[in-house]
Amino acid sequence: MTDETPWLTRDQLRAWMKLVAVMELLPAALDQQLQRDADLTHFDYMVVAMLSETESRTLRMSALAAATNASLPRLSHVVSRLEKRGLVNRCPSVDDRRATDVRLTDDGFAAIVAAAPDHVRTARRFVIDALSDEQVRQLDGITRALLGRLDPEGRFAALTYPRDEDEVLCEERLTGGARSGGGRAGGVPAAPAGVLFRDATADDGALLRRATLAAMNWQTASFVDADLDRPEFAHYVVGFDPARDHGVVAVDGDGPVGVAWVRFLPADDPGYGFVAEDVPELTMAVDERGRGRGIGTALLARLLDAGRAAGWPGVSLSVEDGNTGARITYERAGFRTVGRNGDSDTMLVRF
Repeated sequence: MTDETPWLTRDQLRAWMKLVAVMELLPAALDQQLQRDADLTHFDYMVVAMLSETESRTLRMSALAAATNASLPRLSHVVSRLEKRGLVNRCPSVDDRRATDVRLTDDGFAAIVAAAPDHVRTARRFVIDALSDEQVRQLDGITRALLGRLDPEGRFAALTYPRDEDEVLCEERLTGGARSGGGRAGGVPAAPAGVLFRDATADDGALLRRATLAAMNWQTASFVDADLDRPEFAHYVVGFDPARDHGVVAVDGDGPVGVAWVRFLPADDPGYGFVAEDVPELTMAVDERGRGRGIGTALLARLLDAGRAAGWPGVSLSVEDGNTGARITYERAGFRTVGRNGDSDTMLVRF
């Protein structure tokens, strides 16, 4: 070729043409089933499904766009159509009047519960059941590589969804399991198989240090252990006091696999997600071997339940721009943006 880009080899062309065919045929098959059985397009379904997974059945428009891999103009058009059908409501955000929230109505929740089983059967028929378990893992790797080129800035949530924090909610949605009030049935989720939970102690300093570094390096390895001695980071680790602070550690047969903890920080030494001295700030990290097991869900639920029992007014945290998966996870747990600190939003869940 004149621009020195090589032509596709025969093997590459075969793979490319099959991918093109799948891109044409699969969306049509998904739309056909959903429109026939639920009067929804596949994108309608995604919008309603993502809303159904939040504690309040509500997401900010920008977060919903990231969750559904959509542009804001496309999402706005679809939300308007769903609003006319009474499946969603759109209103100014209670946390930022400049932003817009989308809330799933009771009719919308009933629609997703009814539609989910047939949709999952269709997804299995055309994709999942056609592949072996190993091929599903290969498909995950292939699509991850493609999304790395199509969405290099990580604007959309596909690369991180479902996070281990999402596992129980995802299963409930896909099986059409009804949830009262938009939350998980039964309160704290059951412990994942082979995992025990204990309270964090003053002897867990090394664990909290490793977890803080992992949380800081959520995207790239930009920080090293020595950075944790800087004052703006040290207060997340140094001086953890179980009599005042609180943490939950997940442990399997090989040792700690995840930890979530809060620190009560003073106004003269605030964290990035500081709200008030009586509102503790959350940090959470799950080891790589623990991801996909529901450990994050269990940690977060146990920590928030401990806060409610202790009478905390709420819990705050800081989430960086671009960390869309974490942002959606926290919004599902009821966290809302209440402030801004540099390139991060301060989020708060009130009890």
